[in-house]
Amino acid sequence: MAGTGKAHLRDGGARLTVKDLVVEFRTKGDQRVQAVSGVSFDVLPGETLSIVGESGCGKSSVARAVMHLPAPTDGAVQLNALDLGSLDKKALRRSRVAMQIVFQDPVASLNPRRKVKDLVQEGASIWGRGTAKSRDRDAREVLDAVGLDPDVVWNRRPHELSGGQCQRVSIARALVMEPDLLICDEILSSLDVSIQAQMLNLLRETKAQRQLSMLFIAHDLAVVKNISDRILVMYLGKVCEVLDVEALDRPATHHPYTQLLLESVPTVGSSRVVPSKAPAGQDLPSPLNPPSGCRFRTRCPLATPRCAVEEPRLERKSDDQFIACHEVA
Repeated sequence: MAGTGKAHLRDGGARLTVKDLVVEFRTKGDQRVQAVSGVSFDVLPGETLSIVGESGCGKSSVARAVMHLPAPTDGAVQLNALDLGSLDKKALRRSRVAMQIVFQDPVASLNPRRKVKDLVQEGASIWGRGTAKSRDRDAREVLDAVGLDPDVVWNRRPHELSGGQCQRVSIARALVMEPDLLICDEILSSLDVSIQAQMLNLLRETKAQRQLSMLFIAHDLAVVKNISDRILVMYLGKVCEVLDVEALDRPATHHPYTQLLLESVPTVGSSRVVPSKAPAGQDLPSPLNPPSGCRFRTRCPLATPRCAVEEPRLERKSDDQFIACHEVA
């Protein structure tokens, strides 16, 4: 089912390790839908792993499962070698201070009744970090770092801000906690292009200064290439390919789905358009009834009868590239 396997996991030293992650949801008809099916990956200190794929592939479900919001149906999540699934509620809550998540919808993730100054300081206040004066100072510094004038937004509430400003408040709220791992779930989708560049620069600087690890969820490969060290490509709850960012632009062989994503990236100032090899206009199959074998086979130009009966596993194609495909050499 395009694909499983742990050949891409590295030995020791990972800040975050996820093994065989499964996330299931129940539908109104009491059916089970597997949004994530056996996904494994790791993130080293100071590394950014980006998870990319079409809408509905399970990217955001992975992000929430890592945070245990809610806990995954199956699989293991380890943060700094600590198994989060083995912790009681109190210990899990405390361990999650080292993980912060920024959600895709910034307005919905902010309490509409609270002012910006309270929203940004809330986490530090709950955990009793510093004094009121130091928390106030830290909040102002991080607001300025994300491009917001503290004197302007300090006493405003979310409804008085634009969507982009709300997202920057969400990022500031996460960074002020100085986490080991920052999970970014489509955080740039509501921002203007110029602000996107500013946020990417901020995240890169923060990562370098604090050895911050990031799990970056996105569908825009152009953005991903600017922020990532490693990329994981998902399709319908499964991993298709894992590769270092440098391998993305090399004239190398990619999984057919990765190739489809690369061909969909628009280029400026070029009349050359590479047509997709996959059948045009075909949507993802239903996750309630995914294809047998390789889940991408119904859209894959390389599909053979073997793909319908045998699930491919991630195999090393080079030192920095792992692909789950029977037909890619």
